[in-house]
Amino acid sequence: MIPTDESSRLSRSGTLRSSGPERRAEVTHHYPKAAWDLWTLRALWPDAEWDDFLKLRENHQKALAREREALAGLWAGDRSILAPGRSLLRENPEMKSGLILSFHQGPYQLLVEPFLDAGLEPVILLNAAARDSFREPTRKLMELLGHKGKIQWVAVGEKGFVRTLFKAIQDERPVLVYMDGNNGAEGMEGTRSNGLRYALPGRDIRIRTGLARLLCRLQCAAHLVALHWDESGDLIWEKEPTQHWTRKDDPDNVSRLMFDWCFSEIMKRPDQWQHWPMLRDASACFSPGLNQGSMVPRGLREDFIHSFNICLDRSPDSVCLVLDKHAEVWPGDVLADLTDDRFFPAEGLQDQDLLSLRNGRPTLQQLCDEHGLHWVKFHALRLCLLGLARLGG
Repeated sequence: MIPTDESSRLSRSGTLRSSGPERRAEVTHHYPKAAWDLWTLRALWPDAEWDDFLKLRENHQKALAREREALAGLWAGDRSILAPGRSLLRENPEMKSGLILSFHQGPYQLLVEPFLDAGLEPVILLNAAARDSFREPTRKLMELLGHKGKIQWVAVGEKGFVRTLFKAIQDERPVLVYMDGNNGAEGMEGTRSNGLRYALPGRDIRIRTGLARLLCRLQCAAHLVALHWDESGDLIWEKEPTQHWTRKDDPDNVSRLMFDWCFSEIMKRPDQWQHWPMLRDASACFSPGLNQGSMVPRGLREDFIHSFNICLDRSPDSVCLVLDKHAEVWPGDVLADLTDDRFFPAEGLQDQDLLSLRNGRPTLQQLCDEHGLHWVKFHALRLCLLGLARLGG
């Protein structure tokens, strides 16, 4: 399991640091999302470098190709891919009722198949957007396999959805949930606003607690099931011991336990996880209300601006601008403070504008000569107000 206390966390690293300026510029040119993607990966591996990400991405593409080949075989009549899931259900008949918790790794669209094969009518719980995307492809695949049982699709947040789930549990039907979707009726914005803070090795994210609260209310069995490919190309199903949480359990603790299991499995086979954007989108540093204001207290803001302008007017050759944070500008007009995981609109600032600040301590006059007076009055001042830079002698 991944430890969740602050003391166990590894230190953060900068972005693309080992590649050097030339390599970094080359990577960013050919792959504009490089900084975002490496930053996302470092939530799990703080010391990952760009080459690590490229290797992960290569393996991910191979896993997807293997999955497409296996599914094509399934459509052509080869049913061997279905055997492991059916065997797991036969060996664990308790899975025929309760909540089945899984995540987007391996051919996750096959999670429902063993239950239909066993003559059951499973419930799939997900948000409305995911339901609209997955329902028709799933229906076509199950129709191909000759399954007559019906899948009941239940969207989080829709009227009466909790009552529907209670009824399904009472009827001893299996309810399937992909927990790493990590959003509900309000989407990921709701997760960032109200989610529980959860510590990964390199960054805190926000996680939903609604599923854990539901489990504690239902007091039903919870089966943790993961699918993945092994090195020989076989599909493997694994099940953890069944959990029985009750109303006496703390939903926050239950949520952390579930995500401990989820991320421990993901870190074994990260190239097979198909939901990487969740790490970035759920990052606690993107919580609404953060990162918009100045680091300079409101009462001192006007005084600071006045002092900055005096330095610019009277001593531009002796006052320097010192970059205190690891700052970058990312695609999408994002100014990233990678030291403290804070993010702001770039307001037109370009990453190359920061090169002279990274390489030394340019004076205000040198910055005026390089960028112009208006740039200094706006961007240099803003970097100071945001706590990314300061004036020095």
